[in-house]
Amino acid sequence: MAEEKIEQAEEKAKRNKKINQLTLAEIEKKLAGIKESMGGYSSRYARELLRRKENLKSR
Repeated sequence: MAEEKIEQAEEKAKRNKKINQLTLAEIEKKLAGIKESMGGYSSRYARELLRRKENLKSR
């Protein structure tokens, strides 16, 4: 129980990170969560993550 609360608190703190500061691995993890919860990438947040992902891959 205590471990789950600590993990949830850490996850919540990571969510507040700006998109332009996320690493490629973090972006892919967030995109996987979005696809699972929303069923696609139609939200603005998902589109911004995809744009950032392409930007990081092109470097």
